[in-house]
Amino acid sequence: MGVLQKNQPVLLKRVREIRRPRFLREKVVGELGSLVVIAYKVPEEAQHEKISNFLKRAPCIRLCRSVYAFYQEHTRFDKDRELVDARRFWDFIREIDEDAAVIPRVVVVNSDSVERLLKEAQERVEKEIDDIVAGYKSLCQKAGTGEIGEQYVHGALPKLNRRFATVRKIAAFYERWLRIDLSKSIIKPYPAMRKFRSLKMENRVREKMQVKSDPSAGLTPF
Repeated sequence: MGVLQKNQPVLLKRVREIRRPRFLREKVVGELGSLVVIAYKVPEEAQHEKISNFLKRAPCIRLCRSVYAFYQEHTRFDKDRELVDARRFWDFIREIDEDAAVIPRVVVVNSDSVERLLKEAQERVEKEIDDIVAGYKSLCQKAGTGEIGEQYVHGALPKLNRRFATVRKIAAFYERWLRIDLSKSIIKPYPAMRKFRSLKMENRVREKMQVKSDPSAGLTPF
């Protein structure tokens, strides 16, 4: 069908049948299975972050800049469609680029590029996890020094929790689809999460003790 050039070419071919991933031996992928490839023009800077954030909810393979491949049988691993599949990304990207192209039933021909594509997919998930860890650590630091109040926490914490819940689902999808093991990365946020919960508990205990020692501290003047 064609060649996508990066550091090394990715050869693609359309096939009639729906193919499932093929594994050469335990956890070694020989073929990615049938893919839906979506290509769009490089967006303006203002749209770049919007697209990037949308793709964080999509278990996909980046073939090259502005070209992404989605597993043809998405619902095998995401029955409730909680993640972004090819259809949802297609509907989204068409609002940005009405000339975007979609090609179903595509397979990667050259198996030597598969390892690189999987490594890049894993690195994107790991980067998102590292960003989430940094977010929790930042909350811990600011909460510990009194830089932020409850209102800020109530706004920032749910966003981090949603990002973490999503990346866990993405990691589970990759593991079922391509046997990518992200278990070591997925546990990284937990120490920072536990530390933050501990800080919140300490702050609440401290506030209660202050109220007990000074009953007027908890009263609001008329």
